[in-house]
Amino acid sequence: MDVVCGLVLTGVALALSWLLTPAVGRVGLRVGLADPPGPRRVRAHPVPTTGGIVIFLVFGLALLLGHHFCPGFPSELVGRMGVLLIGAALIAFLGAVDDRTDLRPWVKLMAQSVIAASVVAGGFSVSEMRFLLGPTVHMGWFGYPLAFVWFLVFMNAMNLIDGLDGLAGGIAGLASLTLVVVALANGNMLLFFTAAALLGATGGFLVHNFRRGSVYLGDAGSTGLGFLLAGIAIVGSDNDVASSAILAAGACMAVPVFDIFTTVVRRMKAGRSIMAADHSHVHHRLIGFGLSPKGAVLVLWGITVFFAGQVLSAVIPSGAIFAVLGLGAGAAVGYVLLAQHRKNTHTSTSNASDEILYLLGMRDDSDRGRVDGDIELRSLIRSQIRREASYRRVHRRHRREGGIAAESAERVAVGRGPGAEIKMD
Repeated sequence: MDVVCGLVLTGVALALSWLLTPAVGRVGLRVGLADPPGPRRVRAHPVPTTGGIVIFLVFGLALLLGHHFCPGFPSELVGRMGVLLIGAALIAFLGAVDDRTDLRPWVKLMAQSVIAASVVAGGFSVSEMRFLLGPTVHMGWFGYPLAFVWFLVFMNAMNLIDGLDGLAGGIAGLASLTLVVVALANGNMLLFFTAAALLGATGGFLVHNFRRGSVYLGDAGSTGLGFLLAGIAIVGSDNDVASSAILAAGACMAVPVFDIFTTVVRRMKAGRSIMAADHSHVHHRLIGFGLSPKGAVLVLWGITVFFAGQVLSAVIPSGAIFAVLGLGAGAAVGYVLLAQHRKNTHTSTSNASDEILYLLGMRDDSDRGRVDGDIELRSLIRSQIRREASYRRVHRRHRREGGIAAESAERVAVGRGPGAEIKMD
């Protein structure tokens, strides 16, 4: 009954998010909560940045409905989620101010730190950890700074990866779904209801964001989603001696965290501020490699599924099927990248090792040209389109030349070509 109620809650949250996202987006355009056209933008018209606000509101409403109508809703969740929702509201407000006024990065980081520290002081600490089959480690006082860093990393990793339609929201949705699976496998109702509510709220937003790009998360949404995921994982690990929620959430954030690492290293190596904006994030590199924006998003979703599948196979009983699903997603990603590499060899002198280093963020130059912060994102996408068109022209020419050669060979074989042999009876 509890599971059914939680799944119904997911459906209600999804429907509410889907219905409210366009309406709140129109309000956002009127009050100035919109992403204007510019060098770092894909679209040439303002797009509302209210998606995160809708997710936050629907998430809170779904939990309220669960508290009143689901008999199995954990009573101890109410107080914990009250603290988390207050923190998330402050983060969302900070993000909305940043969307409206473009705060300085260090000002935003300091404000995030104060909010995260307040939530940690309110009881969100990692009390103990147990990695897979290892011993349980009681964190003691160290659990507080660990939780503080956990919140900051999740918020800013999700904010940095939010560069293409559906990317950050999709990763958050996959993380929520993974946490739902962990919760059901372990009978963890604390984790189940919170992750199910976030899954529905994110899914309704993605319908509008991934398909049409008609609304963005905004800083309020990207940082708010990271904050909620970090808090839900900590709540879910409280009665989970295997720390499955922490491990699962960390695995789903592998792509954003990797992007943070390579971004910091790249900017420090170039002597630039680590807060400086550029277009060399992992999703930009995939476009520079030759994928379409949606193709880049699907590849990064596939990598997230791969890591999630491997962790699920290790932390829940009978999890081998998730390992297989993860390996299947990894194989699909490998196939797409290999196919794109073969396309690149038709239109440039690209080298496989150079492309790998480029995709991993270890090299900014490639045979396709330089892709860095000086190139507008729209120009990068246009370059990808031109490269794809060039490949198609080359491919058609090769097919045409191959067809002409085959036809000539056939004529020779039947004695109609200039080099045909004359057969005597």
